[in-house]
Amino acid sequence: MAENSLEAIPRYLEQSLSPQHAKAAETQLKSIETLPGFSINLLHVIASTNLSPSVRLAGALFFKNLVKRKWIDADGSSYLLPVDDVASIKSEILDIMIKLPNQLQVQIGEAITLIAESDFPQNWPNLIDNLVGKLSLEDFVSNKAILLVSHSIFKKWRPLFRSDELFSEILLVLNKFTDPFLKLFVEVDRLIDQNASNEAQLSIYLENLLLLLQIYFDFNCQDIPEFFEDNMNVLMEVVHKYLVFNSPLIRKDDEDEEIDILIKVKTSIIELISLYITRYADVFEPLVQTFITSVWDLINNYVTKQQKYDLLVGKALHFLTSVVKMPAFQGIFQNESSINEIIDRIILPNIYFREVDEEQFEDEPIHFVRSDLEGSDFDSRRKSATDFLRELKELNSELLTNTVMKYVNQFLSVSSNDDWRNKDIAIYLFSSLATKGSVTNVGVTSTNVLVDVVKFFTENIANDLVSGTAHPILKVDSIKYIFTFRNQLTKEQLVATLPMLINHLDTRGNPVVYTYSAITIEKLLAMINFHADHAPVFNKHDIAPFVNDLLTRLFNLILLYDSTPEKLAENEFLVKAIMRILHTAEDTLTSEQRLPIIDQLLQILRITARNPSNPKFSHYIFESLGLLIKYGTADITRYMELVVPALLNILGEDVQEFVPYTFQILAYLLESYPRANGVPETYKNLVKPLLAPRAWEFRGNIPGITRLLVAIVEHDPSVFISHEDLTPLLGVFQKLISSKLNDSYGFDLLQSILLNIPLSSLQQYLNQVALLLLTRLKNSRTDKFAKRFTLLITTIASISLDPSNSRFNNASSLNGEFIIGLIDSVQQGVFQMIYNSFVLPTSSTIANLQDKKIANLGISQFLTTQAFTSGVYVSLTTPTIDQLVKNISSYSGISKSSGTAAAGSLGNGTVAVSNAPLSDLDLDTSSFGSNFSKIASISNKPFDPVSSIKNNDYEAIKLGVVSNIKKANAGALNGLSNETTTLLHSIGM
Repeated sequence: MAENSLEAIPRYLEQSLSPQHAKAAETQLKSIETLPGFSINLLHVIASTNLSPSVRLAGALFFKNLVKRKWIDADGSSYLLPVDDVASIKSEILDIMIKLPNQLQVQIGEAITLIAESDFPQNWPNLIDNLVGKLSLEDFVSNKAILLVSHSIFKKWRPLFRSDELFSEILLVLNKFTDPFLKLFVEVDRLIDQNASNEAQLSIYLENLLLLLQIYFDFNCQDIPEFFEDNMNVLMEVVHKYLVFNSPLIRKDDEDEEIDILIKVKTSIIELISLYITRYADVFEPLVQTFITSVWDLINNYVTKQQKYDLLVGKALHFLTSVVKMPAFQGIFQNESSINEIIDRIILPNIYFREVDEEQFEDEPIHFVRSDLEGSDFDSRRKSATDFLRELKELNSELLTNTVMKYVNQFLSVSSNDDWRNKDIAIYLFSSLATKGSVTNVGVTSTNVLVDVVKFFTENIANDLVSGTAHPILKVDSIKYIFTFRNQLTKEQLVATLPMLINHLDTRGNPVVYTYSAITIEKLLAMINFHADHAPVFNKHDIAPFVNDLLTRLFNLILLYDSTPEKLAENEFLVKAIMRILHTAEDTLTSEQRLPIIDQLLQILRITARNPSNPKFSHYIFESLGLLIKYGTADITRYMELVVPALLNILGEDVQEFVPYTFQILAYLLESYPRANGVPETYKNLVKPLLAPRAWEFRGNIPGITRLLVAIVEHDPSVFISHEDLTPLLGVFQKLISSKLNDSYGFDLLQSILLNIPLSSLQQYLNQVALLLLTRLKNSRTDKFAKRFTLLITTIASISLDPSNSRFNNASSLNGEFIIGLIDSVQQGVFQMIYNSFVLPTSSTIANLQDKKIANLGISQFLTTQAFTSGVYVSLTTPTIDQLVKNISSYSGISKSSGTAAAGSLGNGTVAVSNAPLSDLDLDTSSFGSNFSKIASISNKPFDPVSSIKNNDYEAIKLGVVSNIKKANAGALNGLSNETTTLLHSIGM
């Protein structure tokens, strides 16, 4: 690395702080970031006390993002930074981090965690030794940094599934960490006692204690280690001490809403003992009563209604809920006096609608809705209190119902327009009481038989739904009641509520009210009839009278904030309702209705493209666009004229968050476009940019670009016949097939190339294609790769079985003979090894119905090739028949009624069944723009070369296989085992 580049790092970082130079400075840094010495020198810049804090912070952020982007390749197999830099960073980064100020420590600590995720334990075996070696019984400022990094590494164990590999890693850490952990735990306790009157020192020691408690949880999250079981009494004595500990120096209830360290410590303690009572009750039971009393006192005497205590209260209520499930302690919850005390002292104070809640309702309506509907990072007080109440109901439903209903009626009797809080409490109590189990995404599926939810709605709630004078919170309560108990209402009742809900979609109305109306309408349209054929409750005819009014109102609400991209995109619930309406309406909208809606969606995209701040909002916009195209393909040319220029503009402006969606829409438009019309010129102009390496740099682009290239290849292969376009296309295949993450897209592309581009144009490249496949199969094979390889071979071998495949240019030339020749072009005779070692064994591991069908029919096609009947591979006939008989025998347990659609392919994922309900989308919003989010409404089905045979038609598959076995070499048939012969007779041969 050149000296001037080294010297330029601080200058580039300083320039990055200036808005007018930020982009250029970042470009300069990225241009040299992988050169030898850059990353370790950047770390030294961050450590330099001669530079300004802002420059060092910019360096720390760039370093963390560099590690995220460039530490290791997508497959996790090799470093992207110079190996010497990697070694230097791992040897120096802990020492550097310890000496940094807190703000920089956090960023470098996160970088260490990222490195550990990929390298520990295999490629960073001394990490734990280094961490433990830096712990001290004197320097608790440094300890805090080491413990913070340790916790950030260990907490990854919490959500993982149990495995030998996971337990080996935990055991490795425990063997090195538990002794110093215990010493620190005891010493921190001693120092807190010693410094009870020193606020600064007390805070440092409590911060260390918090991290030790979090590591305590990490070490016990999968199973209770022997060390912690042996030392439980000693450790839990300290844990209980700080559950009841108080300090006027730390706790300041009359001050701001900041969550102090003591609240965090107590919250972490309750989280830990909840783990023990849930997972390790047999060893923890002797200590439970002590903790029950302390948690109860904590809620009643320590915690106020201030917002900063919300998480602590939620965790405490979760603990009490877990206690109720323990038979040994249920007696204390099963008498009327204890129930009354619980309701008075625990339930009511925590479901009360506080002033702070009302302020959020008015000032942050969308945040209020999200917290109320989805929960935030933790359960709200109301949610936690409700869970506690429901668990109590499981003990004695009649006692709890009768007791709670007295409170419900009492609050209803004193409620009024001026005193809406009493009615709000009554409705909340009743809803909690009426719900059996928990409220899931499909609403309440079972209710308390001792109460009548419809009668309560009619008598106490319905009027607020239509009243012009009801308080907005009571209007929300009435809408939420429909949302919660929608499964208990008849279709006629639900249809009757639709106009009332639509009336609340008013631009002059309260944002929480109209948002909840949109949410409830969306949920009603998503309802499934679970008692019949699982068809949607609402069909396109039910919704037809309401569609125009609904869409008009919803677009008006979204476009209220059309001057501010972030504000316009804030409310994803509105556009999700639009998506659901379009899905339900299907093809009932005319082209004249669709075009203005498409135009409005594109207008919204243009605005939000300036700052794509809400990933879910963006996703639902593209889903809506996909639905409009999907159900209006008769006017595909008009849609292309409107949509393609807008999408190309997004590509031109490089709005990275939208680019993966853009490729999917462009691909679907072309897939729906008549082949007779050829490929539009706009698509031809995209070919060279699509084949350029830059287009493939973002992982999120890869599925969409692959699909678009496949669409162009299938639409008009002549676009790629020239050498200058075919070579880069095959280069893309080579890049994809070499990646463990992206190889499935490489197979999709190769399959399309083989089916469509004339073999005369491909001939000179086929040997290299085969060599690439076999090299990957030999050197870095995965189960996924072996299955896709087997499916590619059997797909090509099966092409001739289905007359509809004649639409592909090479259909008449693709068969088993072609595959044998392709593989043997690498080396004569290699087909036998590949076929015996990989293809036949892999065929038995395929579970997906469609893929099983293709594999078995495709393998059977080899039996009829000249190489198998009388050529060099006659010896493969017997093992082929043996394997086929075993494979098709496994169909015997599959019912003909088990469904005809495959659950998905190994390539493109889930099959999109026509008008299947759109599920709630699983979005990784933390990495939006780098990960791929599929547009479910236009998801493409995996290619089926034998679509004339249903995937679960066992008899047809068996007949096809047996028919080819009968054509096999007669001598080979004589060599079959008795078991295979018997099975063959049983299936009709």
